[in-house]
Amino acid sequence: MFAFALQSLTSLLLAGMFVYWICTWRYLHNRHLLQQSLIGLVFGVAVISLGISSTLVDAYAAPFDARSGPLVFAGYLGGPLGGLIAGTLGAIYWLFFGGPVPVLGVLINLCIPLVGVVVSRYLQPRKLQLTQGVTAGYLILGFGVLQAPALYYLNITSAPPDPYESYLPVMAGFVASGFLSILVTWLILRHACRLAKDTNSSRELARNLELAKQTSGIGMYVYEAGDTGAYFDAEFLAMLGIGGEGRIVQRAEWEAVCHPDDLGKMQQDMGQAIESGKLRGKSEFRVVRADGTTRFIRTRWGVELDAYGGFQRITGMNIDLTDSHEAEQLTLSSVERVAAVAQQLPGAIVEFDATVRDAPKLLYISPKCKEIWGYSDKELYADPELLFHMHDPEDVGNFLRSVHKSNEAGDALYHRYRITARNGQTRWLDYHGKPKREFGRLIVKSIVLDATREVALQQRMEDEREISRRAQKNESIGQLTGGVAHDFNNLLAVILGNLELLREEQDHAAQKDLIDAASTAALRGADLTKNMLAFARQAPLTPVVLDLNKVVGDAKNWITRILPESVVVDTNLVKGLWPIKADRASLESALLNLTLNARDAMEGHGTMTIETANLIVDEIQCASGQEKLTAGLYVTLSVRDNGTGIAPDVVGTIFEPFFTTKAPGLGSGLGLSMTLGFMRQSGGTVHVETEVGKGTTFKLFFPAVAPQHTQPEKLLSRASSGASHGRRILVAEDEDAVRATLVTTLVRAGYQVTEVATGDAALAAFEADPTFDLLLSDIVMPGSLQGPDLAAALRKRWPNLPVLFLSGYAGDAIAAGKELGTDDTRLMKPVRRSELLAAVSRAMAPAKE
Repeated sequence: MFAFALQSLTSLLLAGMFVYWICTWRYLHNRHLLQQSLIGLVFGVAVISLGISSTLVDAYAAPFDARSGPLVFAGYLGGPLGGLIAGTLGAIYWLFFGGPVPVLGVLINLCIPLVGVVVSRYLQPRKLQLTQGVTAGYLILGFGVLQAPALYYLNITSAPPDPYESYLPVMAGFVASGFLSILVTWLILRHACRLAKDTNSSRELARNLELAKQTSGIGMYVYEAGDTGAYFDAEFLAMLGIGGEGRIVQRAEWEAVCHPDDLGKMQQDMGQAIESGKLRGKSEFRVVRADGTTRFIRTRWGVELDAYGGFQRITGMNIDLTDSHEAEQLTLSSVERVAAVAQQLPGAIVEFDATVRDAPKLLYISPKCKEIWGYSDKELYADPELLFHMHDPEDVGNFLRSVHKSNEAGDALYHRYRITARNGQTRWLDYHGKPKREFGRLIVKSIVLDATREVALQQRMEDEREISRRAQKNESIGQLTGGVAHDFNNLLAVILGNLELLREEQDHAAQKDLIDAASTAALRGADLTKNMLAFARQAPLTPVVLDLNKVVGDAKNWITRILPESVVVDTNLVKGLWPIKADRASLESALLNLTLNARDAMEGHGTMTIETANLIVDEIQCASGQEKLTAGLYVTLSVRDNGTGIAPDVVGTIFEPFFTTKAPGLGSGLGLSMTLGFMRQSGGTVHVETEVGKGTTFKLFFPAVAPQHTQPEKLLSRASSGASHGRRILVAEDEDAVRATLVTTLVRAGYQVTEVATGDAALAAFEADPTFDLLLSDIVMPGSLQGPDLAAALRKRWPNLPVLFLSGYAGDAIAAGKELGTDDTRLMKPVRRSELLAAVSRAMAPAKE
């Protein structure tokens, strides 16, 4: 019996050793089927070995062995494949060398591994996990359930003499041996799997450490007490430029590559570590490779002592710091260069923390600050508030808001501000910086330049520009005065001469001719005044929403009549043109001026092109000193000719009043200045492009009207003279001659007229008799009530009263300090009879209805 137990234990131990080998063989890693097959083969051989060393039970002639443990664990560790292999080998052995019931033995050998498979599926253990005692318990329980019916069948088929004396003890023996076999096998395999796990973990750890050492560029050396050299691994040899696999390096070979200036210190450090028993240490040294390059090495070592406290071994880990050393040197060099540049800059470098919006903290300021603020960097570090006390107090808030706005937008920061330096001098500074988030803080790094001299130069240039502008203005006024005096003297001469002749002339027909000549001269004077006001942007305009294409289309009819047949007129009108708002009469007058100029430039032969277009403007600087356009939508009207063009020395003066290149008597020189004045008054401008010998293009820029604000153009209708009968008009005009002319004109037209000389008198007349149908009033009059005041006072009691205003120029309302109503009509003096009567009729038309 002892031999049976010893042989069985030996077989189980050998099976455990083979399982350990299978679990630690790297070739089988991730080869699960092959691993399970080998486990099944090992346990199958163990089953056969245990069968050979089995003992027979006399009552049943059945072998008594320990094969249950290997069989059940073949299924548990090897899965279905391992269990099948082990069970098959056991079944084959039982078939040839088993007991009296071969079929039952074969069936038992095949079913016992199935118990291990079922328990494995139920417990779902980790890979080779046998540490839990519950595993053996479930396996024993399953084995017992399987073994009981088999033994019962064996008992009834063998027919022992006394079942109670043989069956129960034998069955208990079989079960006990199976239980014991499973338990012993579990103990052996648990130990084997634990050793395999530790071995694999150690091997994996060593591999990871070696991989980490290789990838991190760490080299190792080991020096044992009494050795003549030290072991250098491959990485350390590569650092030294020697190369090869790890080997013993003699001292002479090591000293040959170590830098001579560092060799003594290294030997001293190592010697002290060995003699003093210093367990940890570090040092840095240089090595000179065979190719002449120098490497910087840092070594950290640890000393191991023997049982008696003496030196036994020193192990060092080395890392190549050449890249870091070079980067550090480059950084130091860059810092030195930046410091040198900072000393030469005309400003100071400033860095501050703006995380707290209203409480910035100074982090750095260069020594150059003393030249700007008058304080040294040490003084400003000691009291950073000095910077903000010197800052213009009205600008500090704007500056801090600019910093945070720049950070939110991700843009560079530029800010010009004023300071009061330590000596009381006012300085202007230009701040150039870039806010940036660093570790949760808003850091602003910047350079501050002294712009005081630049600001002074700009101010001087602005003053000189203003002086030049005033000089040009005075010169222009002189030209204007001379031109106006010349033209008005001519007109007055015509009027005066005709009036004198009229006094002596008796012939009615001749009188009519003299009167017509005087009237024509007076109208020319009115046109001259209107042109002057247009130039000064004071002309009275009646802007309406217009379709520029329609205006050009209508104008083409009369344009072709004023041009010779040798001039071809082409139009290029864009579809979908945006509407504009302008005075139609002034627009047509400007188009007429440009047309006549184009005709004269082509000397009566050529092609004139009129174009319209939509334009989105960012910012355009017009030629010849024209104004800039504000950003927005514009509609352009271009008049282009292929004439002689304008000389470069002349193009800058073409918009000046009374400037003309035409012969005397052929032009007043107010056409282009009037056009420019009209365009400026309409919110646009004029752009001229010209090239000598090729032609000229004048382009008018009109602000486009938003579609939702457009209204169709309203044509003013002329009222019939018959509507005047019985209507009452109150005329307020301080100039007696003008008032007399107005009254006479209105009376002859059939109106009943009451005349007064002041606004106060007009108010009294209206209060005495409030049956007037219309108020015709000058804007500027003597007394406390100006024209707008009179209209406002009357409309408080008679809100629907129509009012017509008379003015000598468009600034009358401004001079009176009053605004005119949007529905009020203003007539410019001198006013023709037909225009006056048409305006009166239109004003009273709503009252008639």
